[in-house]
Amino acid sequence: MLVQAASGLEKLMAGSKGEVLKDSMVAQISAYVYYNAHVIAKLTENAAFKNKFKEVIFNQIDKDFGEYVDSQARVKPKSLHHVYEWKQTGVKSGRLFKLNKIDSTGLSFQVSYNFLPSKTFAKGQGRRRHVFVEKASVMEAGMPLKIAPRHAERLVFDTNGYTVFMPKGASVTVRRPGGASVKNSFKMTHMRFFTSNLVNVSIKKSGFQRMFNLAMTNALKLPSSIKRVSYSFSPNTVRSQADIKLTAAFGGAL
Repeated sequence: MLVQAASGLEKLMAGSKGEVLKDSMVAQISAYVYYNAHVIAKLTENAAFKNKFKEVIFNQIDKDFGEYVDSQARVKPKSLHHVYEWKQTGVKSGRLFKLNKIDSTGLSFQVSYNFLPSKTFAKGQGRRRHVFVEKASVMEAGMPLKIAPRHAERLVFDTNGYTVFMPKGASVTVRRPGGASVKNSFKMTHMRFFTSNLVNVSIKKSGFQRMFNLAMTNALKLPSSIKRVSYSFSPNTVRSQADIKLTAAFGGAL
């Protein structure tokens, strides 16, 4: 829409009915506005720029949120141990959660999360060890867990220093897998981060504003050809100059 509105300046830039304008001021002001309109319009509509803009902010949020959860898990391991691999609570490499960026219109986006499958063996002894793949999601939801023998006649496990032999074929139901503190604890931690000032601090830390302002200032600097006194300007040339400046200013993102 901005480019369409600025297109009305093309006649003022190039003269009316093929005749060169007598007043250079009109042509130069028109070229100036036309140039700026093209820079702003192309920037806000360009998919590559929007992706880069969003990625810079999301990457910082992703980093800060992960570190926030890690710190909370080390302080309150009983509440957040389930979103890490066994014996890796609060350790980055053991995380079983992941933030996702969901694109929206313009320069905005939303953030969601999902749990990752566990790949390490669960605690316990015996010849057969089990990988509790859905560890994070099951414990977060507080879902009762039924454990039944698959490759043996009976369950055998240790509890409180004693070895328990279950009857043949009998199963065990764990009402609160992970303990009483884990249910919805990650959800609440996520909510605290994204409804507090922490997320705003993270956005500022990303440096997007400094990066954008500096690049935009460079892109809007008028080419010397428009600064010089002239009675006629080519719209194609002005657009080409704007494209070159944009590409240079934003590091090839356009």
